[in-house]
Amino acid sequence: MITKILIANRGEIARRIIKTARKQGILTVGIYTNDEPDNAWADEADEKVILSGNSLSETWLNADKIIALAHETSSNAIHPGYGFLSENASFARKCEEQKIIFIGPSADTIELMGNKTEARRFAKNVGVPLAFALEGNLKTLVEKADTLPYPVIIKANAGGGGKGMHIVYTADELKNKLEKAQREASAWFGIDTVYVEQYFEKARHIEVQIFGDNYGNVIHLYERECTLQRNYQKIIEEAPSPTLTQQQRETICETAVKLAKAANYTNAGTIEFLWANNEFYFLEMNTRIQVEHPVTEMITGLDLVALQLDVSNNLPLQIGQKDVKINGVAVEARIYAEKPEENFKPTAGILHHVKTLSHPLVRFDNTYESGNEVVTNYDGMIGKLIVHQNQRSKAFHWLAQCLYETQIHGVDTNLPFLYRLVTHSNVMSNTVYTRFINNELEQLNRVESSDYSLIIIAIAYAAAILNTKPEKKITWLQYSSILGVTKQTILINGTPIEYKLITQPKGFQFLLNEKMFNVFYHSLNNSAINLVIDGVKYKTVVTKGNDAFWVEYKNQLSVVRSQHLLSQASLQKKAGINRTVGDFEIKSPLHGKIASIMVQPGQTVEQGTNILTIDSMKTENHITSPAKGTVETIWIEQDALVKENQLLMTFKN
Repeated sequence: MITKILIANRGEIARRIIKTARKQGILTVGIYTNDEPDNAWADEADEKVILSGNSLSETWLNADKIIALAHETSSNAIHPGYGFLSENASFARKCEEQKIIFIGPSADTIELMGNKTEARRFAKNVGVPLAFALEGNLKTLVEKADTLPYPVIIKANAGGGGKGMHIVYTADELKNKLEKAQREASAWFGIDTVYVEQYFEKARHIEVQIFGDNYGNVIHLYERECTLQRNYQKIIEEAPSPTLTQQQRETICETAVKLAKAANYTNAGTIEFLWANNEFYFLEMNTRIQVEHPVTEMITGLDLVALQLDVSNNLPLQIGQKDVKINGVAVEARIYAEKPEENFKPTAGILHHVKTLSHPLVRFDNTYESGNEVVTNYDGMIGKLIVHQNQRSKAFHWLAQCLYETQIHGVDTNLPFLYRLVTHSNVMSNTVYTRFINNELEQLNRVESSDYSLIIIAIAYAAAILNTKPEKKITWLQYSSILGVTKQTILINGTPIEYKLITQPKGFQFLLNEKMFNVFYHSLNNSAINLVIDGVKYKTVVTKGNDAFWVEYKNQLSVVRSQHLLSQASLQKKAGINRTVGDFEIKSPLHGKIASIMVQPGQTVEQGTNILTIDSMKTENHITSPAKGTVETIWIEQDALVKENQLLMTFKN
């Protein structure tokens, strides 16, 4: 029987496992790494240990180190969560050999179903419908480039979460994208093999949650629809699927059970299908618990982690297929640290304010709390917001309300984007497909803004300053006051705003562009500030970070800085760093790690030449020269960690 679990994962899934283990009286051990010393998941475990090393291969992908930690902590079980080593057959086999319970299917089953190409062969033999696919090494795939039914999609054999996926529209693109997919697959899963599959432009993604025990029992917990994706990664999931008829639901779920039984599958698993032209095709099987498992828990009332522990304890399933009922509709939204308006560029930094709506029908499974730092070494999911209602329309309206009221300050997130997405008419009417977000990205990123919004943000900032205790005001926040009139210049998302302010007994007068506004304000708590501007009420949320204020108004977040804030250049000068800027310079567009540098000082490059690659969230970002020039100075080295807007190179024409 399981007495102590080492959780070989991080973030919200580790916290999720701890909750169920604690309910069952099972001790847990949390793991943390050097780059995330302060985290909630390790602190919430009964015991925590450090996983030493700097790279993924030295830490989360190092099976021997993790097994050694299990022995050191007297843990007799390991839960792999999702990602990392969760679908690594070699890791599962090592656990079995070391007499450690691997909470998941057997190593043989992972070898069969966790490998995408092996799983396809097996599914074909079982009689499950398949789309066209081509397997082989890089040379074989490239040689057959002219025979493929374009568009096709490249996928990693041993992974998921959209990592290593690339759509290819012509034969000329195939080789480069295959090489890139292999590098990404190796970085994320430790295995670089990939395969090519037919790609349907107007398809849906529907998956079936199954569970098997060691006594031959296999049941399904119905399906989830995960059609809304960005960069091949799901961001909205719902259960049950609104697309299927009852007959189609029964057929696809029974097919999933048939496949799982044929594989002698045990524990939690998900069988993913492509739904196109009113037909379904087997995609792959995930031999682990899924990120989106909460929506299944909400509509069935079952604890999937508890079922995992029961099966791993060699207990038979306590429920049969007839006991599993659908109750209502559940929808999940994944909240990421990213900029959707910049092709979902990852962001990083310290979260100084995290607040969500507390309600019995709302669940927030989160990786980070206020004060935690989002780093670029991992997937940037901050948390998952899940809601449950009796009807789909109510669920989406409720999710929209929860997204609107969720406050996350400190880094840019996709919260406003998610709100616009779930309130989109096509999403509400379920007329979507897997490329919907990509095709509607411009509209989804469109934000209605006005000069008056800037005025409200500036007034909210001014109210927050007045509400700040004098002893807590730092130098750059001080006002210059003459005869009771305060003058201040601020930057709102980089836009300069100059205003004057005259304090009153119950508020202040705010002068901007020769227009006077009479303002009353009331601070409800440490962050919410209600304004009354010329008799009209406005709700804002204002929080203070390390070097800026964050103002939230109408679900849009703005960063407000004083003109007195030291710029990065002056800080570098203060530190004794003298950098000569040439005719043009390259700054980092995002936080990340320098994966490769393709040029050297003195080299002349043409416009569009690849000069370096930045790895962020394990995704390669190629940086090109904006103009013809000669490399003057390279300010970084390979493997260096860089921040957004950090100077990388200077050039001369």
